[in-house]
Amino acid sequence: MKQIAILITLIIAVSTAPVYADDVTDQIGEALKAYEKKDYSTATTALDAASTMIRQKRAETIADLLPKPLSGWSAGEPETSQAGAALLGGGISATRKYTKGKMMVKVSVVTDSPMLQAMSMMFANPQFAGKNAKLIVLNGRKVISNTRKNSLQTMIAGRILVSADGKRKTSPDAVKEYFNAIDFAGIEKLIQ
Repeated sequence: MKQIAILITLIIAVSTAPVYADDVTDQIGEALKAYEKKDYSTATTALDAASTMIRQKRAETIADLLPKPLSGWSAGEPETSQAGAALLGGGISATRKYTKGKMMVKVSVVTDSPMLQAMSMMFANPQFAGKNAKLIVLNGRKVISNTRKNSLQTMIAGRILVSADGKRKTSPDAVKEYFNAIDFAGIEKLIQ
């Protein structure tokens, strides 16, 4: 029954979509044709492919929101990953590493993962965050600061985990600068 509801939603999306096609709409169209022929295996495969491509597009959108390198720093290309619900509960992430001499900061955004719900407990009760972690407020956001791990983490609407982590030789101030450079307004728009 759930698959029929998804298929109906996709049919409506395809029928009201603009006339141009892309890989996602092509896969949805293939799924619709296969479904009409009662070829459920092909329909499922095509819908899975469309879902994967949509998650890839979301991951790329998130990667575009990662900070540019700060003055004097260099940055690698953003790395993205996405997994369907069948793989570790699913999720989408984007990560970028920034370096300056021996210092390195990694900024990550993770969303659409059921595991995040459990992590949101840390922000409700920082005792769950572990030793060396404390709740602080940065720019009006509740943030878990872990001095041993040299990291800052926050949750947005209980659905998106945003973190900045520094290597051992990285100053906590550099981690804080990168954390403050994150496009939180852009990330918040993802959940609207």
